[in-house]
Amino acid sequence: MFNYLIIILIILLASVYLVSDYRGPKRISLHPNIIFNMKCSVAKELIVQEFDRKGNIWASRGLVLYLLEAGDDYFSRIAHVPVGLSFFWLNNFSLFRRYTNKPECMEATVAEEGHICAFSGGYMWYLPSGGHKFCKTMKLSHFGLGVGRGILSNGLLSVHNGRFFFGEYFGNQGRSDVNIYESMDNGQTWEVAYRFRPGSIRHVHALQEDPYTGRLWVCTGDHDHEAMIAWSDDGFRTINQIGTGSQVWRTTQLVFTENAVFWGTDTGSEDLSGIYCWDKVTMQLTRLHKTNGGILFGTKLSGNTMIFSSDREGFPNEKDNRTRLFVLKTTDKMSEIEFGTWKHRKRGYRFSFAMLRMQRNQGKKQLVVSVINQKEFQNGEFFMFNEEDLIMQNTD
Repeated sequence: MFNYLIIILIILLASVYLVSDYRGPKRISLHPNIIFNMKCSVAKELIVQEFDRKGNIWASRGLVLYLLEAGDDYFSRIAHVPVGLSFFWLNNFSLFRRYTNKPECMEATVAEEGHICAFSGGYMWYLPSGGHKFCKTMKLSHFGLGVGRGILSNGLLSVHNGRFFFGEYFGNQGRSDVNIYESMDNGQTWEVAYRFRPGSIRHVHALQEDPYTGRLWVCTGDHDHEAMIAWSDDGFRTINQIGTGSQVWRTTQLVFTENAVFWGTDTGSEDLSGIYCWDKVTMQLTRLHKTNGGILFGTKLSGNTMIFSSDREGFPNEKDNRTRLFVLKTTDKMSEIEFGTWKHRKRGYRFSFAMLRMQRNQGKKQLVVSVINQKEFQNGEFFMFNEEDLIMQNTD
């Protein structure tokens, strides 16, 4: 009888834990810390999404969305994003995410009116401002194990007047057509805005808005003839290339200033990898810095400091297993911060890139970084740095 009671108690405790884990904590606190001699704020297992137009920070823990309101020191639980009846439902549980080493389970963006557009489990989801339940709005044609992740982190974009865009990101071994989709009603309905013809690109890396001109930009990959950076002033009905045909034009996030566009190359080419600047007026391209490995993320802070992060994925131009932040205050002054060491690098179900994921947008006072797959940090560990602390530590 005693053994049965022990078993029942264990089952009850396990059930309480799983239900609590599924819901996610009501609050996730930020704690002050110092890393690499820089002051920062730290939280556990949060994947940064973006800043909204009010300066609040959105992040995700598994399939739960959290909000850090400007000035607060804790994230509040906002909404649970559905995933559909599939294997990916297990992403609701931290033990599963830890076991598979895949903390990026969704992508979400917020309109200025508060409507939320999210992607998870191969579906697009819509939550109206002030609402409590997401509704399914679209099923992606290319998503799943062995197919692809559907949307890359910078491939989801919210612009003004209830308009959302996303670009397809999948393995595309057969080089079929690839679409950019648009919604004019906050993500409730979708239509194709632009179709890349079969064989022209592999997939879409990023869709972004230049805050200085309002132009929309698209980045694609992967091979030389598939790598492209282009802009549009008509909602991607037409696109205008600034460059293609080389790994120089292969990137996953652009950084904008009034006079130029910057990016780091997502390439394994030792000759072409680096951080580049394209002048908007002269259209001249300049490499500012040669990098050790590929660059996946970049942003500009309110004081004009630009930050780029290198990943580790097995490129031939990687000289070690360390990720890095590149801090660029002026075009002729670059400093590097070595971060973590690539952890699960053996091909298999736990394999993933070592990344320093950043916010989608730019022009904010803080740099937000979520650490993925690195030995020195918990997966999804969240760091927030003030610009002045980054500059103070990285200025000679």
